[in-house]
Amino acid sequence: MWSWNVLGVALWVALIVYLTFIVQNIRKRRLRMIIERHHSFEWGNFAISIAEIAIFCLALGWLAGQSVFDNPNLNDQTRISAKVKYQSLILQPGASKNYYVKVDSSKTKNASQNYIFYTAGHKYTVPSRMATVSYEDNPINVTASTIPFKLAKLKQMDDRYQKAYVAVYTARYKNTAQNGLGMHAGKVATRFFLIRVPDTSFIKK
Repeated sequence: MWSWNVLGVALWVALIVYLTFIVQNIRKRRLRMIIERHHSFEWGNFAISIAEIAIFCLALGWLAGQSVFDNPNLNDQTRISAKVKYQSLILQPGASKNYYVKVDSSKTKNASQNYIFYTAGHKYTVPSRMATVSYEDNPINVTASTIPFKLAKLKQMDDRYQKAYVAVYTARYKNTAQNGLGMHAGKVATRFFLIRVPDTSFIKK
């Protein structure tokens, strides 16, 4: 299948070729300056070298911005296609109580949490940076508000699954020239898990 990512690859190859040209060109001009004109320094030659390096740095910064530092708006339908998959949670037996989601916290300097939960036939372990546990009346809590979930749809799922489900939001880059510049076309932009439980008693810590 054709992908616009070849455009990004071509630009990176062109940049590498240009860097090679700069190195060879600076060396050639410097040798000519020393051998033919017997000069150790010339302002004109220096200015050309600075201009070539500046162009390379600007191109490198622009390409890096398109690839490494790209941060698209999830509501931008010209760049992003998104879907939400809903799955019911499976109640798990515990020593003192049953639960839908277990919170596994690390006791280290770089404190982190994982959410562990089960759906039909699957066990998920998701880092907290990619998920939130929602138990309020409004399914879209502060963390989930960063993702364009549809409140009406989540309310519908509340009724359908008795507030025991996971909504998996997946945003994918469309196969466009703009996305191809950063070699993102067709790739996942972000994935987020909204883990819905009836109340805090169904969370094991």
